[in-house]
Amino acid sequence: MYEMSFKNPFKKSFFDLKELVDSIQENLGCPTTIEDTNHRLHAYSSHEVDTDSARIGTIISQRVPEKVINRLWREGIIPKLMQSDCALRIPHIEDIGLRDRVAIAIRKDNEILGYIWIVEGVKKLNDIQLKLLKDAAIAATPLMAKLHQNLKRKEEHYQDFLWKILSGHYKSSKDIQEKFYELNLKIPDHFTVLVFRFDQDITRKIEEQISYLITTSQKITNHFLVIIDNELILIASPHASQSGDHAFEGFISYFTSEMANRFSISGVKGSSGTSYNDFGKAEMSYQEAMTVLKLKQDFPEELEDVFHFRQLGAFRYLNLIPKERRDKRHEHPAIAKLEAYDSLHKTNLLKTLEVFIQQDSNMNDAAKKLFVHTNTLHYRIKRISEIGSVRLTNVHEKLGIYLDLNMRKMDKK
Repeated sequence: MYEMSFKNPFKKSFFDLKELVDSIQENLGCPTTIEDTNHRLHAYSSHEVDTDSARIGTIISQRVPEKVINRLWREGIIPKLMQSDCALRIPHIEDIGLRDRVAIAIRKDNEILGYIWIVEGVKKLNDIQLKLLKDAAIAATPLMAKLHQNLKRKEEHYQDFLWKILSGHYKSSKDIQEKFYELNLKIPDHFTVLVFRFDQDITRKIEEQISYLITTSQKITNHFLVIIDNELILIASPHASQSGDHAFEGFISYFTSEMANRFSISGVKGSSGTSYNDFGKAEMSYQEAMTVLKLKQDFPEELEDVFHFRQLGAFRYLNLIPKERRDKRHEHPAIAKLEAYDSLHKTNLLKTLEVFIQQDSNMNDAAKKLFVHTNTLHYRIKRISEIGSVRLTNVHEKLGIYLDLNMRKMDKK
């Protein structure tokens, strides 16, 4: 039994986290890991051959597996850990390979810098040992604070450079490559720019929450991050476990929903530009992502499920049509005919036509969208063809009408 007044092994300075983690194992007799706030592994002790799969997965990938993190959030364990100053006992969760654990947050004032995780054996830690673990967390604070500060300096160093790239400051790919070399940064082989717009300015606290989700999701590989007021800009590529651009669509949905679920920050909108392998085109990918956000704002219903620039289809060209070509003199004549008929007979044939085209002429989907029976829709489509003299089997004619209708909306906005 320890005599705390003069034999506390953690009442001293440690050279690095590896020395500390070995000391924890030696004195508490349990395999130990130390990770940062984003669950990236920074130090770990040895363990027996029969250790659990969660620990093995963490050591192999140098971060806690995503399924483990998500489960710990769902069980309310991470929020409790973030709020507690003392060690927290976590019972085993068999389906994610997590044996009995004891964990404690590493804090500096009110800021969490990381966590210490201990795998308990058959013999559980007693009260004195739990107190020792709290002292070990205090000993870890200056070491984690130094890592945290170094990372922060590095991020601040390249943020200005990246914003200059995204705003077109550099005129050639060669200039960009030279600056990357000067800053000792690696140029990604290929990348995409993602933009997220918040309803509020992004504070340091929100920035930490953003970093947490990006790092722990393991859906994308984030190369660089830029924050300007209420906009988060990521320069990323698909994670090795994901396939192509679908990774970005999945990540956008995940990020916006988890910001709301975990941190109560709702209303976040996300978009993605095109993938390129030339960093000279980063500005182009950024502008494409911004175009998606702008059009989603103007056409929330039509583009509800659109996140990527390539998914915009005909909407990409609305702004390219000259203003003088967007007035009613150049609209398809069916629009004016149906508009007049609707006004006279209190019908909604023009809206029916728009939804029908929007649903790719699929009768069932359009009927569901309009909340009518398919027989009713068949009758309406027949009347639309007769009144508007429009050939709804002609894709070019339908696309022209759809563009005309959306140009109306754009001009109104």
